Amino acid sequence: MSYKLNHSYELAGNAGDGNKASHRYIIAHDTGNDNNKHTGSGKKEASYMKSNWWNAYTHAIVDDKGIYIVGTPGYVAYGAGTVANNASPFQVELAHVDSQKRFNESYKRYVWVIRYYANKYGIPLKLDGSGNGIKSHKWVSDNIWGDHQDPYGYLKKWGISKAQFAKDLKNGIGGSSATTPAKKATYLKTVKQVKAKTNVTRYRDKTFKKKERKFAKGTIFDIDSVVSYGKITRLKLANGLYITSNTEYVKKLK
Repeated sequence: MSYKLNHSYELAGNAGDGNKASHRYIIAHDTGNDNNKHTGSGKKEASYMKSNWWNAYTHAIVDDKGIYIVGTPGYVAYGAGTVANNASPFQVELAHVDSQKRFNESYKRYVWVIRYYANKYGIPLKLDGSGNGIKSHKWVSDNIWGDHQDPYGYLKKWGISKAQFAKDLKNGIGGSSATTPAKKATYLKTVKQVKAKTNVTRYRDKTFKKKERKFAKGTIFDIDSVVSYGKITRLKLANGLYITSNTEYVKKLK
């Protein structure tokens, strides 16, 4: 089982922290907000967070309908204090909902996305232990900074103990260890033309900090050159702008 990530509420390139986080922790939160617990709770939380990011934001909000990306994974987010933020390439909020059925669906996505990014960043699937691993916001408060106790109270409300949460994070929902790990990305090395396999964002710089606009699936791009960016590549267009060379997003035509 895998889920799509919704990027509709992701911060623009000029918003949020531009520093990359070290790969030590994945931090698990809940929103603590019963006011938005009805239909659309995750979208409402993500929209608010995007509009008020300078106060606080995490990388994602999860509810029974989706996983909504706000902060760009891999970069620092403002969810748990400076020390923890700098060590966390992914922090996620579980939105409050109003029924057991909705919670069960939300929880599946919550566990899946935590495991997904833990695998992606090489972070152990252990909860609130010593060293690197998945940390609750409570653990951060108890060991680094803050006074938050989430997400255990909210999980308990719907029948999930800390022990069950730890088991599900380690093995996946239902005890299976077969949750799909993050697939290793591949990047184009030489190409003259590509076609978008999904929505593709065009950027003003090869660091992908300055978004310019999005293009729909099926758009064809003429490529001026393939440029290096660290250990990967970017595709430079004739107008000097850039798109991804990740083969999950574009396919080679020529």
